[in-house]
Amino acid sequence: MPEKLETRYVFVDTSMYQSKNYQFHQHALGRFKDLCNEHKLYLLISPVVDGEIISHLTEKAHEAAKHVKEFKKTIKILRNLPELKHHGIFDELTKNDTERLLLEKYEEFKDEAVYEWVDIDLAKPSVVIEHYFQKTPPFSDKKKDEFPDALMLISLLEWAKQKKTRVYILSNDGDMVSFCNTSGAWLEAVSDFDGFISLVLNNEEELKDLAKFSTERFGECLDEIKSSLEESINDIEYSTSGYDIDDEVTDVNAFDLEIVDTNIIKADREYAEFSLTVKFTVEAWHRLTDYDRSIWDSEDKKYIFTAQTSRKVRDTVTCKAYAWIDFEDGLAANTVLNEVYIEDSYIELDPDNGDIIDTQEHELFDE
Repeated sequence: MPEKLETRYVFVDTSMYQSKNYQFHQHALGRFKDLCNEHKLYLLISPVVDGEIISHLTEKAHEAAKHVKEFKKTIKILRNLPELKHHGIFDELTKNDTERLLLEKYEEFKDEAVYEWVDIDLAKPSVVIEHYFQKTPPFSDKKKDEFPDALMLISLLEWAKQKKTRVYILSNDGDMVSFCNTSGAWLEAVSDFDGFISLVLNNEEELKDLAKFSTERFGECLDEIKSSLEESINDIEYSTSGYDIDDEVTDVNAFDLEIVDTNIIKADREYAEFSLTVKFTVEAWHRLTDYDRSIWDSEDKKYIFTAQTSRKVRDTVTCKAYAWIDFEDGLAANTVLNEVYIEDSYIELDPDNGDIIDTQEHELFDE
């Protein structure tokens, strides 16, 4: 049994329906149907399973009608007591009526629960034949006639690969479990039907608190978010504030990024968006006009030549960033960092506010 729900796609083998007595609208199968109807699960079905269930229900309907008829003979003395609560057992019950009612219940289940039919034509005959001659699951020395199961499982595996999604296979059949174990993790066998329903319900309980669920997904992506932001801060265009238009900033190095605040600004069952406050250090050379060393023409009231001085300044920058995290179908296993970006693509640095760590005076006529 998996610890966490990793996909909502699920396939139920005939053996599992049989173990639940085909009670499609009651108990565990009834709850399972509701989860499918609410799109908490996506039930896949194969024509193989469909045919097997119809055959089993027909057979069991005829057996049940026969046993009821025999039982009536055994207890026929009770016909004399019409006041008994269970006297209705003597009402006529034909095998055709029993079959019709059971199949109607099954059709209702399919209408409400089935998400998609998996065509057995997806199974390549060459692959089925290869499994047969190599006696690999679902074939074996003891089970040489498992062609329906082979078509079903190989088509399911091909469907999963085409859709690029894993599928849970709910089954009590050992050969099906063996096939899943060799599927390259595309198919995962689960033999505990009730435990699987509990797994789905636990996931739904987690999604009731979307803030907590989203925050946990953020924690999983934190290293990737920081790495992306560390690249972004060196792509920002930096300039000098409060000085002449000709002043420039060069040799910029941004580092020591820290996320100092995080807020969820939107969250649903598919994704969450976060507002971040980030702080980081910037070291840069500022080439500035040095009027103390410039030559002033007192008659024309202007500088004849302006001197330049460069300062290497270490400054701390705080700005906003945003992160978008996807978790398709409300599953932690589907967590993907979609986008991270800094709000400001242009930041002004004040060379008078930071720590001066180096200076360089340029020659008066140095270009």
